[in-house]
Amino acid sequence: MNIYLTSGTYDYLWKKYENEFSKETLLLMEDTNSDRAILLHESQNPSFFKEPRSYDILFTYGILENNGFITMNYVPVSEDNKPVYEHNIMKYFSSNPHREMKAIRFLRPKKGDTFIIFCLWENKASYIKWMQQPKNANAPIGNNSEKGWNNSQHSIFNGKPYFMQLTISEED
Repeated sequence: MNIYLTSGTYDYLWKKYENEFSKETLLLMEDTNSDRAILLHESQNPSFFKEPRSYDILFTYGILENNGFITMNYVPVSEDNKPVYEHNIMKYFSSNPHREMKAIRFLRPKKGDTFIIFCLWENKASYIKWMQQPKNANAPIGNNSEKGWNNSQHSIFNGKPYFMQLTISEED
């Protein structure tokens, strides 16, 4: 299974791919801090996006639904440290329940160095409630993930990790 991402404005992406929503697993997500939108396509087949960012799914939980609140951790990992990072994240997911989330995808880039931890939540309040639990203080999910996974003597990161919060409009 693969994940493909493309970006643009919400209106542009909706109009361009409107006919595909009934046929494919697509999530049109709006960045809560800008006018940017991201369209996610989950498929076994090649993407129909012109220039997709392509990812292998390393961990999957739940079903992607076209409603909710999304958090995405973008984590650039140096080539030498990719196996260690993958192992640590997989260990985290295998030892922690995911009841608070509707869906999770741990994504390895087919090109480049930036992994993504994608989480679909019922709503933003669910995410905030999860973040406020002390047991999640150092989780690799959320805007505190750099602290939780970059505390060794040297950095495993190739750059600064960043975090996005997105929503899925109810009009889709």
